[in-house]
Amino acid sequence: MTKTKITAHTYVCELPETIQNQILQECKETFESLAFPVDIETELENVKGCKMCDLEDTINVLKYYTK
Repeated sequence: MTKTKITAHTYVCELPETIQNQILQECKETFESLAFPVDIETELENVKGCKMCDLEDTINVLKYYTK
């Protein structure tokens, strides 16, 4: 198994599917808990094109970074 280096500048869409799914699930939970309505499916599509650093205000991305 190849180890993927994940930094703040790694795009979500470049990550292995299992990690992408974890990130998308966390983001979905965050979007569902917002006090205002958002189009969750649209937001999740946007997440796939984001860099990890773009998600820092949405989820705890630090746990995904490789040392």
